[in-house]
Amino acid sequence: MNTQQNVPVIDYQPLQVPEAARVGVLEPFSWLRAGFATFVELKFLAISFGLLFAIIGASISYAAANNAQLLFAFWSGFLLVAPVLAMATYHMARNRDAGQQVDLGSCSKLLRSQLGNTALLVLFLSIVMIAWIRISTLAVAVYSGGAGFNLAMGSSLLDPTNLGLLATLGVVTAGFSLVIFSLLAWAMPMLSTGKHGFAVSVVSSLKAVVSQPAPMLVWGLLVASLTLLSMASFFIAFVVVFPWLGFATWEGYKRLFER
Repeated sequence: MNTQQNVPVIDYQPLQVPEAARVGVLEPFSWLRAGFATFVELKFLAISFGLLFAIIGASISYAAANNAQLLFAFWSGFLLVAPVLAMATYHMARNRDAGQQVDLGSCSKLLRSQLGNTALLVLFLSIVMIAWIRISTLAVAVYSGGAGFNLAMGSSLLDPTNLGLLATLGVVTAGFSLVIFSLLAWAMPMLSTGKHGFAVSVVSSLKAVVSQPAPMLVWGLLVASLTLLSMASFFIAFVVVFPWLGFATWEGYKRLFER
């Protein structure tokens, strides 16, 4: 009588996470310079993507102008669209580096080939954004004692009665922004190459940020500053800034991971 049983064998393969190269604290400024050179070379196609991004952002802000309570929900949707468009800018820069044709057709082909990873990216961002909205709502409820609030937009935004609430929401927003930046700063350009899956790309990005906090903080502040300035321009500056940051991010990715 055979007492042996067929025991399934699980072949566990740990994630092969690429190591990021060490970079100087001020090196992100060189990424911006190189990214702007790419923008100048690809200006017509780049401006097309920047214009689309600016129109979406302006439309969302206009929709939330009289419904400030829905501002986080609207902007969450905006941040779900942004990474998909950004992947197209990485592809444009990559083709330009390889001397290949750069056009809308090749960009759409990339997005179709990365549907699986793009879907995971959107799902992941959706979860983060839902948590962001819920925690922001909880912070508002705690601040207002559960009585609700009516934050007016425009000239009354800096009213003294709103400053505490704005500070609270600012802390929550900064915290979630740091999490999103750490996980996706380099994951999105890595995904656009098709060399690695979603998990490896996210872990690689997080590891690069944690292991080199100083240059990554400089890069994050540059991105945040240009983004806020673009928003202050009523999104007009995004026509240039969005593709410029996309190309600069690709330059940073090459320096870190494409040695």
